[in-house]
Amino acid sequence: MQSIKYLITALVISSSSCFAQDTRCEISGTWKHADKNAWLEVDLITKTVNVKSHLDNPKANGLTVIKNLKPKWSGEMYNGSTGGYVSVKLAFNGCEQLKVTDNGVNVLTLNRV
Repeated sequence: MQSIKYLITALVISSSSCFAQDTRCEISGTWKHADKNAWLEVDLITKTVNVKSHLDNPKANGLTVIKNLKPKWSGEMYNGSTGGYVSVKLAFNGCEQLKVTDNGVNVLTLNRV
């Protein structure tokens, strides 16, 4: 049982370190939506971006906006109009801004809190 705990810990640490090697910017943590009163939480352990707080739409709190984050900064973003997820790319504009694009079109801008 103890060896399973060590294995799980090692897997979590190694998966997190894969992300750290791909950028000098720290992506984990809270980011502010550039156009809305919303804050999103990037979690590299769960490989998700979730709504931490949305002042204009409290029902969105906890919603997974992006899932399956990958080390080359891609993932799947929730599309409210279809109710499904679409492939997106994530790119840094410095370390203080994160842009999410779908087929080269900016769909979300987040600013470091």
